[in-house]
Amino acid sequence: MTETVAERAQSDSAVPVSPERLIYFSDAVIAIAITLLALELPVPTGSVHGNHGVLEFLREHSAEYLAFLISFTAVAMQWMAHHRLFRYATGLVGGVIQANLVWLLMIVVMPFTTKMLTSEADGFQVQFSMYAADQALAALCLVLAFTALRRRGLLRANTPPGAITETLDWMTTVIVVFTISIPIAFMTHWASLSWIFLPVVRSAIRFARRAASTA
Repeated sequence: MTETVAERAQSDSAVPVSPERLIYFSDAVIAIAITLLALELPVPTGSVHGNHGVLEFLREHSAEYLAFLISFTAVAMQWMAHHRLFRYATGLVGGVIQANLVWLLMIVVMPFTTKMLTSEADGFQVQFSMYAADQALAALCLVLAFTALRRRGLLRANTPPGAITETLDWMTTVIVVFTISIPIAFMTHWASLSWIFLPVVRSAIRFARRAASTA
């Protein structure tokens, strides 16, 4: 019987493919996203005069520089988590590829959400929520991608459990903290301070995981 297009697509998606091309492609997208972050940084123009003027300009735009550092750190951590997880992949299937592509989408729009976060527009709640949701969704996509890898048995036999659990704990922490910060933004403009609790929440998640494994 002649195989239909849908059946052929489903069959192809069930066959693991090499992860190298996806990893290289992801690295290139990460590099572009970081470059775009830097290009959005404000620089003094010809209307700024003298050392005092430059220092005053830098002070006035300190929020943009801080947002850049936060986003750069977030992208760098996402990249390290991606490498730490996918280095043990022996193949890829459709679900993993789709989750990785959505993850790249979240990374690519991060320069935009970073700029939105520091925009002079008077819509803090929406601006903040877009940025926090971007961070949380990016981490969620990595968790979903790696969960699919484990479920399909596409991990090397020598995959160290500690490296995997530590990375997934951190991604879960990012999801929890940035998601919780969204409703906080509707109560105070200092919602970003909740992000300093990332290490505390990570420790709590790690403790809960260990307690569950020994129960």
